[in-house]
Formats: sequence, structure tokens, C-alpha cells
Amino acid sequence: MQKEAVDAALEALQEDLVGTSRELTAAYAEYAAVQEQLPGAQRAADLAAEVQVRAQAAAQELANRLAASRTAQAAAAASVQASQESMDASAAAIGRLAAESYRSSGTPRALSLALGSQDAADYASRTAAISGLSSAEAGLLAAAEADQAVRSSAATRLDAVREQVAALEAEAREQAEVAEQAAVDARARQAEIEALAVRRQAAVATIESRQDEEQARLDQLQAESDALGSRLREIAEADKARAAAEAAEAAARASAQSAPQEQASRAPSAASRSASRDSGSTLRRPEGRITSPYGMRMHPIRGYMRMHSGVDLAAGCGSPIRAAEDGEIVSAGYNGSYGNITVVNHGLIDGQSVATAYPHMSGFTKTSGTVTRGEILGYEGQTGAVTGCHLHFEVRVNGNAVDPMGWI
Repeated sequence: MQKEAVDAALEALQEDLVGTSRELTAAYAEYAAVQEQLPGAQRAADLAAEVQVRAQAAAQELANRLAASRTAQAAAAASVQASQESMDASAAAIGRLAAESYRSSGTPRALSLALGSQDAADYASRTAAISGLSSAEAGLLAAAEADQAVRSSAATRLDAVREQVAALEAEAREQAEVAEQAAVDARARQAEIEALAVRRQAAVATIESRQDEEQARLDQLQAESDALGSRLREIAEADKARAAAEAAEAAARASAQSAPQEQASRAPSAASRSASRDSGSTLRRPEGRITSPYGMRMHPIRGYMRMHSGVDLAAGCGSPIRAAEDGEIVSAGYNGSYGNITVVNHGLIDGQSVATAYPHMSGFTKTSGTVTRGEILGYEGQTGAVTGCHLHFEVRVNGNAVDPMGWI
């Protein structure tokens, strides 16, 4: 979704930057792209940092639990060792007492029988033997049994703690890897932020260094447009004067002659033909999709409203550009920001002088004389102050630029 948003923003920006120099357009497009990407990159960096904090906290918690479990393991091992040592001491004491008893009587004493009873079959004999023990012997036996119980419990506890420690160690290793990856991701996201900041600063530096140059270029473009308008207004006045003179001459001849057949057979001039066109007449629409409409727009770099005096259409580099209507070529050549431009005067349409302009062409098929509707004038190019192949189609009525969509 972020890419689509960036592309849409850049497409809108291209309309606002129509007529801007390639380098400045590229710099501002870079700036706009970075501005669009920064919020998403910052959110990603914040999320990565949050994940890193959580992962490190989880790793620390596991480390604390592992340390506590290892402490418990050491305590359990010490308990097993202590109970084993106590059992060994009791066994030694019982051994000495049994040996002494055997030496004095030559027969096993009840203590030996009690200690030797190992299973259920000997239980009755053991019980009888215990009942015959002296208090000292009974005490030794009780101590030995207590030591054995303590050791058994401690050993069971030690086994359980060892399993817990092993499980926590495995979990801690996994969590450490998660925390490390989270740190790597966080560093990568932060690096993206820093890279975008560098790109933005470079674009800003280019924009700032080109401000005066851009203003001069815009002033030149306006001067060229004004000059074209002035010339076409002169042509419009001449067309209207000629049409008025021809109309007066025709009226004089009509009043001087009585034969209507002679008047009807006289061929009308080009100007009178133009003047008699229906009000519904339209110009031929140039080929291509509209990439930028006619109208006022805010210049994103200079920060003021300016007129886009035509409609931009793109049919592809080298596509033929055709005359919108019959007419006469006023000029054809290179003209500053317009690049290669052909201007065609179509005479009077509905009493108004109409001309069309075709800037930025890659080349011309003819540079003077009359043309017919649909005749190829040249080919789509990118000469002048443009950033790509297109036709900047202008319609001038009485020398003034109007919205071409009202005429095609």
C-alpha cells in the first residue's frame, strides 16, 4: 500500500511541476518520495525498537529464572552430598557395631538381621529382629533410615531441578537469538531512517541551490507565452480586419450587381469561409492520454499559483502530431522552454481568431505554408523544459490561451 501511495503522490506532483527543469523536478520528486516514505519508515523503526525491548526483557527474565534454577540445582546437589555423607557415617557406625557383636557372640545380632532384611519375605524376620534391638542399635538404625530418606528426596529434587535448568537453558538460547535478531532489525530500520534523511537533505540542497535559476526559467517561460500571445493577437486583428474588408467588398459588389447568379458563383475567400463556420465546429483532438490538464496550479517549489496554459497528452515518443484544423503555419522552430514548436493559425471560427500550438516536438515535417486538418506537423518529443515525451497542446483564441478541452 505504501508504494501505491508514493506513486500516486509523485504522479500528482508531476502535474504541478510541468515545465520545470529536469534536475529540479528530479530533486523535488526525490524530496516528495522521501517525505512519503518517512512516516512508514519511522513507524517500522518504532515497532522494531519496541520488539527489541520486549525481546530483551524476555531474555533477561529467562536469565534470572535460569540463575535461580542453577542456584536451586547447586543447593539440591549439596543436599544430596550431605545426606550421602551422613548415610556413609551411619553405615560405618552400624558396621562397627555389627562386627563387635559378631566377635563377642559368634552369631549375627538382631541389628544385622534388621539391616539384612531386603524384601517382603524377610519382613517378619526383620520386625522380630528390630524388637530385639538395644536402644543404641535402634537409634543407629533409625538414623540410617532417615539419612536414606533424605538422600532419596534430595536426589529426586536434584533430578527435577536439572531438567528445569536444561529446559531453561534451551529456552534462553532461543530467546537470546530472538533478541539478537530484534536488535539487528531495529538497527536496520534505524539505518533506513538515516538513509532517507540523507536523501532528503541532498534533495533540499539541490532545490535551494536552484531556486533563483528556477525563477528565471519560469519568468522566461511566461515571457515566451506572452510573446506568442502578442503575436497571435496581432494576427487576430489582421484576420478580423481582412474579414471585415472582404465582407464590405462583397457587400459593395452585391449592391452594384443585379445578377444573383454571378454573386452565387463567386468563390469565397479562406477568411470568409472561416467566418461562416457553424458554431458547433470543433478542433481535432490530438492523440494520447491526458497527463496534465489546463488550469492554475501551485508551484511546489516557488510556492505561488501559475497557469498551465495547455493540456499535456502523451502518445509515446515519436508519435505523429497532427494539425487540429485547416490553417497556415505561423512559425515552426526552436523557442526556449517550448522547444521545437509549430504554431498554426486557423483563421476566424465563429468570429474569433483561433490558433493552435504544438511544443516539445522532436522534429518537423514542414515549417511553412498551409496545412489541412489531420496533416502531420511533426513528432512527439521532449525538447525544451520538459521531463518526458508529450505534446503540450495549446489553443489560443484572439491570442489568449484557453482550455483546449472546450474546443476538441
